[in-house]
Amino acid sequence: MIATENKALASRVYEAINTQDLATLDELFDPHIIRHAMGEVGIESARAAVTNAFAIFPQTHFVVEDLIAEGDKVALRVTVHGIPTPPGEPLPLIMEIFRIENGRVAEIWGAGTLRRSDA
Repeated sequence: MIATENKALASRVYEAINTQDLATLDELFDPHIIRHAMGEVGIESARAAVTNAFAIFPQTHFVVEDLIAEGDKVALRVTVHGIPTPPGEPLPLIMEIFRIENGRVAEIWGAGTLRRSDA
C-alpha cells in the first residue's frame, strides 16, 4: 500500500471506533493484531478496549489531528474529546504507530496522557 492508502486506513480505524462499528474494525484489524502498550494479542482484546472506552465515557470522541505515513507504518496524533477534563488542562492525547500488513493494521504501539480516575 502507498502512504495515502495507509493514512486512509488509519483514519477509517478511528471512524469505526467513534461509531463503535466493531464489524468494520474486524475488517481493518488483523485477527492477530498486537497491541504492544497493553501487551495484548488478538481482535477480541481490541474490540473489548473500544467497548470499555465508551462504557466509561459514552460521549467520547476521538479526533485524528495528524497522520504521517512512511513505508508500512502510520503515526497518529489523536485528541480525546467528551471526557471530563479539568479547566485549563489540555485535552487528553494519544500518540500511536500502526504497522500495516496486507491492508490491515497488524501492530499498534502507543502512549497517551489520558489518566483513569479510580475515585
